[in-house]
Amino acid sequence: MKPGGNAEPPPRLRRFEGAPWRRTIVACSAAVLVTAALAAACTSDGEGVAPTTSIDLVTGEVPPPFEAPPVTLAPEELGGLRFTDVTVEAGLDRDRSTRDLLGEDGMTGPVSVVDIDDDGLPDLFLPRTGDVNSLYRNRGDGTFEDIAARAGLLGANPQFGTGPTVFFDADADGDQDAYLAAVGAESDRLYRNDGTGRFTDVTLESGVFQPPPTRLRNGDQVHGLDVADIDADGDLDLAVVQWDTAVPENAANAGAQRQASSGDQRLDRWGDICGGTAEIRGRGIPRVPGEVPNRSRLWINDGAGVFTDGSAAWGIDFTQILGFTPVFADVNDDRRPDLTITGDACTSQLYLNVEGRRFENVTATAGVGTDENGMGSVVTDVTGDGAPDWLISSISYPTEAQVCPVLSSINGCSGNRLYVNDGAGSFTDETDRWGLRHSGWGWGAAVEDFANDGTRDVVITNGFGEVDARRPEGRSFTRAYFTYFLDDPTRFWVRTGDRFTEASAAIGLDHRGIGVGLAPFDLEGDGDLDLVIAESEGPPVLYRNDTPQRSWLRVRLDDPTRPGNRAALGARVTITPREGDEPVVTEVSTGGSYESQKEPEVHVGLGDVDRVASVAVEWPGEDDPQVLRDVAANQVVLVERPTAG
Repeated sequence: MKPGGNAEPPPRLRRFEGAPWRRTIVACSAAVLVTAALAAACTSDGEGVAPTTSIDLVTGEVPPPFEAPPVTLAPEELGGLRFTDVTVEAGLDRDRSTRDLLGEDGMTGPVSVVDIDDDGLPDLFLPRTGDVNSLYRNRGDGTFEDIAARAGLLGANPQFGTGPTVFFDADADGDQDAYLAAVGAESDRLYRNDGTGRFTDVTLESGVFQPPPTRLRNGDQVHGLDVADIDADGDLDLAVVQWDTAVPENAANAGAQRQASSGDQRLDRWGDICGGTAEIRGRGIPRVPGEVPNRSRLWINDGAGVFTDGSAAWGIDFTQILGFTPVFADVNDDRRPDLTITGDACTSQLYLNVEGRRFENVTATAGVGTDENGMGSVVTDVTGDGAPDWLISSISYPTEAQVCPVLSSINGCSGNRLYVNDGAGSFTDETDRWGLRHSGWGWGAAVEDFANDGTRDVVITNGFGEVDARRPEGRSFTRAYFTYFLDDPTRFWVRTGDRFTEASAAIGLDHRGIGVGLAPFDLEGDGDLDLVIAESEGPPVLYRNDTPQRSWLRVRLDDPTRPGNRAALGARVTITPREGDEPVVTEVSTGGSYESQKEPEVHVGLGDVDRVASVAVEWPGEDDPQVLRDVAANQVVLVERPTAG
């Protein structure tokens, strides 16, 4: 994704490696004129990048990363949080890939949490690159068995592999079907569940088949999936998002690379896009005309599991987005699912759902879009005011001088973003105010109450395995930069007053691999949330939550009036622990993180509360909430929507 060269370039030479757009060599001399735009990239007059100001191409030195010393928290601030690595005991110690994964392949590490056999225990689907997939059935004792073969989900073409997967009831028959994104020269696939846990490939008859690309290129891969009932017809529609190589290729050709400040005055490698006017930020970047078609789609469900491409009709222009993670969520309180999309190279965008008929791009006016390398995404109430905020994981390479190494046309350094919602869909960047700026090369993320103490925590997994950083021989001007992300720890922040404080090492969360996917789930049904991290190449890592027991409540929904959306995705659940307490407000969804899926439920920690004052459910399409009062804690509550009569 963010490439470096494979050999040390001579002075004043910038090399782009990897995909076709990366193989352009730019020599900054009068004798070699490439294009005016690329020549501008070699200048130091403020219109382009001044390479020697931030990286010495002769010695290969880059500014060293600088991180403030960690804050030591008191035991009471940690809330007794403790995680234990139980990967081997659980039987999950099988590598995700049989080969080294670099570039685009290295940006994949999916994981889906789904109760595949409806026994109340969360199972894990681990897709693989260059190998068959695993569907790990939860035995209920902390261990798993792989049932992918008998389920029929080994993968259509293990030579290439399988990308992120979303499980949902596509045909409204009461069981979980599966949409598997392809890796490489393959179409995405839709598998139908026959009700017994066996899956059949129905890609052709479902309408989602896309002919494999005429030529295999780095970037022909879907990274993001999410489902929601966007048109309020009772079934689930599907967003499919691709990181599109033809977008940065055109950006490089247009000379978009420059060094300037973003709107928040942080390190910004895309001055005229991230740091330009709001209108420019919302526009995206045109792709190279006539290239291999973009795979991103907004698939509209007919209710029986047959899909049509609604991208154009709904006003979504995927062709200008280096898309990673789509998340459906109601951000403006009109009870309709809006669409957030994280995008690389300052192409993250926000679309509002207009009356269930079309989407409107409001990136230019909503206060979002300054994230340089938007990858993971969580849309939920992070700050505790009841409104859904937007947390985006990105790339941070902090230096004392706030100088970003010059590496390629899309590498940034300015880190994550927390866009805080005013409740009506207008956002303010409060990343630094909440202490969530720096985590490294960020991917999967979650915002949950892991200590069950009544406050939410934030976790982001990180890392990237660029080829230069792995080679001991030779020297490259990118090697020092990329080496920083090879040992990139997963970061965990606890809420301390009016901000978050990083506490990974203190709570036993010691993961330092290249973590990509991440999902919270309750492994053993004991009421606290455990974590699974999917690595780029190695086995997943399973962390059991061993925090001392506190009260909790989990809410699941059943909507028999909408058989295609019985889990009531899009419903809003408001839980008030005690009368007069600030309520916890959460929308039911399965999306977010990065290449990951969670279960459709709402989890809240209650501290020492043994009974909850109220649980209010705002069902899709319903104005008045259904309210349960005086609910006992420490249980999973299944709320069924009342039917007429």
